[in-house]
Amino acid sequence: MAAQTSRDSNNFVVDMVCDVCRIEGFDVEKNVQADQSNSRVVDIVASKKSGKKTQKIAFECWEGDRQVNGREVEGFAMRLKNGGLPSGIYVSPKGFTGDAEFMARKYGVELWDIARLKERVEKIKPPERDRVPGTLPVSRAVASQILAHGLENGKALRLASMPKLEFRPYYFADFALAQSKKKIARGIIVFDGVDGRECDAGLFEGQLKNLPGSGLFLDCLEIEPSIGSMPKLPQELQMKNSVTVAPASAGEESIRAKVANILLQESNAHPDDVTISSIRLLHIPIVTVELQAGNRAYRKILQGATGKMIWDETRKCTLCESPTRAVCEDCGAVVCEEHMRLCNSCRKHLCTECVTTKGVINKTPLCHNCHG
Repeated sequence: MAAQTSRDSNNFVVDMVCDVCRIEGFDVEKNVQADQSNSRVVDIVASKKSGKKTQKIAFECWEGDRQVNGREVEGFAMRLKNGGLPSGIYVSPKGFTGDAEFMARKYGVELWDIARLKERVEKIKPPERDRVPGTLPVSRAVASQILAHGLENGKALRLASMPKLEFRPYYFADFALAQSKKKIARGIIVFDGVDGRECDAGLFEGQLKNLPGSGLFLDCLEIEPSIGSMPKLPQELQMKNSVTVAPASAGEESIRAKVANILLQESNAHPDDVTISSIRLLHIPIVTVELQAGNRAYRKILQGATGKMIWDETRKCTLCESPTRAVCEDCGAVVCEEHMRLCNSCRKHLCTECVTTKGVINKTPLCHNCHG
């Protein structure tokens, strides 16, 4: 029975149909009893009042791996009749057999295949330009940065979970600073649109000694944004279930005030000497990865538009914080050249705390397995 199949599955089709109904103004009820038998239900009943009248539509949602046949459509039609439901729609992404289409015409049941379902979904989707303005694409360089980057045996690091991709808003404020009509400096300051903190800056003209610049975001201005659409991800990073869009909490007025405050701290200028010519909002992809080796976990955060590393817990040696060279394949520690050892027999990478030695004079480094 189709209703039983959908209840036991992940309810993907049921949820999609419910979303369509709700956006079209219907109230939705799932797993509705259509007659006096507790075991016989329809998947969805959608109701909408119009004056004194109430429109009701029943849905049966098939989530199996084959086409729906005529007997199943006929059974649905009988449940509609017994339950006093005036109209019904059978939804099957896999389509319908010829006899199912015949039964649908006979009993007045509407059939939705995957094309029809997608058509309904597209009609009710809000325009993308109202959802995410100025999104930047994800660089193909990100995939190569996630695992083995900079380590001899980086493949020893495994993904602890699916990478998370967040399109995060950033404000790019173009400013000019002048005193007595003489231009002192011109540049850009970048702010995180969620919490309003300053995160990058650069000068085109003049000098400001303490204007901080991380170099992580200014290059984003050279990348063409997608206006009103989510950019296509590289094949290596198809992360549809872990992609989010962060809301911009900081407003343009607060950004203007922050720019003026920063520039006045850096010079003896008057507030009237500061000009902000434009503030641009871009949604920049931020990729967060959790990696694991042995009993240790590491986090990487990448600026996805250019592939630049924002945070990388695999870059400093666990034992001394020097630049790392390898992962200990016993305990999972990341170690520098000084604290790295190679098993003389199997060539496994080890840290100085996991290696064993054989011999009094030569002290041959060995892993526990090869030491015997």
